[in-house]
Amino acid sequence: MSKSERSRPLGWRRMGGAMCTLALLLGCAKTAQAPAPVPSEENYRIVAGDVLDLIVWKEEGISGPVTVRPDGKISVALVGDVQASGLTPEELAGDLHARLLKFLDDPNVVVRVAWSGRHYYVVGNVRSPGMYELRPNQTLVQALAVAGGFTEFAKRGSVRIIRNRGAEATGEYDYDAITKGDTPDVRLEANDTIVVP
Repeated sequence: MSKSERSRPLGWRRMGGAMCTLALLLGCAKTAQAPAPVPSEENYRIVAGDVLDLIVWKEEGISGPVTVRPDGKISVALVGDVQASGLTPEELAGDLHARLLKFLDDPNVVVRVAWSGRHYYVVGNVRSPGMYELRPNQTLVQALAVAGGFTEFAKRGSVRIIRNRGAEATGEYDYDAITKGDTPDVRLEANDTIVVP
């Protein structure tokens, strides 16, 4: 310890050590993954995994966030399970309004998509495997480009897509045949997993 450091009060030395520790902890902290942007397309269709904001005016016991389950349904107080997947937020709000009429006088219902569950996954021999936001009409070739393309070990003629519905495989696809125009490209669905062996 230098002479100038010894002359500082003990409290200052401790505070300096605490500040260094705090800076180290903040530097090592992982940044939380940002939520997927809320879809802006008109006529958005709700999918499993979406988080919906359910707002029923002056009914806090019914209002709140709900997650669309893998079976496509949500659970709502008073009315129970309701099919949500495949509907627009406006259609779901209308359905809930009709169901809640049995319990409430003219309920004002609003449904908003707070977080989109429209993702796909790329695993295997690509440069950037991971989870990606599914864009409207996105195809297999486009998804592989977003994932950075193939590594040198990839088997380009044996790419598979696994659908979330019961781990159903849609088949094997030859990337080169698709890009040459010999085979049609494949449109992805929400929660598809692309496997590149």
